Amino acid sequence: MSTLELKLSLIEQLKQIDDEQLLHKIKNLISQHTGKKAERLPAQMTVDELKEVLKKSIEESKQGLGMTSDELRKRHPLCQQD
Repeated sequence: MSTLELKLSLIEQLKQIDDEQLLHKIKNLISQHTGKKAERLPAQMTVDELKEVLKKSIEESKQGLGMTSDELRKRHPLCQQD
């Protein structure tokens, strides 16, 4: 398969993808390999996804599934206070 045929094949496959997250991942991968910096947004999730994560976190907190700051610091050395 020639380079042009491969590019056209990829374009056809990309046209069929409706998953926005997957498309962002593909774009970032291509950008990494072409030396261009992908646009980095503060959050790589949609507003609806962020709301869902927050909702889940609140539920876990109500169930006592969270951890204290001290527990986090013990688990992850980068979180230790100096």
